[in-house]
Amino acid sequence: MHDLIVRYVEETVRHLPVKEREDVALELEANIQDMLAGDDSTGKIEETLLALGSPATLARQYRGKERYLIGPETFDLYLMVLKIVSLVVALVTMVITFVSLFFASEPTSIGVMISKVLASVFSGLSGAFLWVTITFAIMSYYQVNTELEEWNLKALHSLEQAPTRRIKKSDSIGDMVGLSIFFVLLIVLYSRSDLIAIYRKGAGPIPLFVSSALKPYIIGWMITTILTFCVAVIKFAKKVWSTQLFVISAVADLLGLCYFIFLSTRWHIYNPDFLAFFSGNINQWQIIVKAACVVLLILTLISLGDDAYTVFRRTRPNESGKAPAR
Repeated sequence: MHDLIVRYVEETVRHLPVKEREDVALELEANIQDMLAGDDSTGKIEETLLALGSPATLARQYRGKERYLIGPETFDLYLMVLKIVSLVVALVTMVITFVSLFFASEPTSIGVMISKVLASVFSGLSGAFLWVTITFAIMSYYQVNTELEEWNLKALHSLEQAPTRRIKKSDSIGDMVGLSIFFVLLIVLYSRSDLIAIYRKGAGPIPLFVSSALKPYIIGWMITTILTFCVAVIKFAKKVWSTQLFVISAVADLLGLCYFIFLSTRWHIYNPDFLAFFSGNINQWQIIVKAACVVLLILTLISLGDDAYTVFRRTRPNESGKAPAR
């Protein structure tokens, strides 16, 4: 069987439940052979597969029913992102709740500890569901295109061999997982900023931040994190770099970096007692923070430079329509 047909069938059944894939694959292969009518030329195969439509669209027809919570075009992506975020939020919330109970000033019974952990996990999952759903609802409202690209001959051949500007799926998932963890940490930091502190035996903890001064800035940080998460979702859906996607990604990264530098240089959010504990002063602390900001800026620019090289300078597919090996 021609490799294009194999790739097309595999990409189609990938969108279906595991138990249905084998039967659908056999049925689809038979339908394609009937449409070819014995003509196995590459031109006829390309014409047939283009007529069937993109694998994602064809898979929705095989499901037999549409899903309308977010929209049939984005529901599969929504469901995958929701699973990833929910898993991360549940694990992180569980760990943070156990740690906070461990450092509690009063002893806690096992029953109370378990109930508080379950309540925190449920609350975290509810927030994750709301956050992801609102994100995709906004994307659906503004009709953000999450399809890889228009279904044409170029898209058909991209199933055969990945283009040079493909975005690694693992990178996009890693971004979403990391941002989800970071968002949960921001929530904890907003409600219990005193947890980041120096703990001393026989004395009270010395928190790093002044809680009342830090809280307003945390809200802004949450907003920039959500925006960056939306960009990660778009990159996961598109799978291939484009000039527009690179610009959006770069702006989101630089916005997050600028806000971090802005927040970390608000010197009134730091607790003077924390600095005094290390026999330091605010001037020494400012030097450390500014040096860290410079290092972070350099690393961000290197990352953006690598993405820019991928988008603008990397070798394009050759005239045969196949991308060169990387």
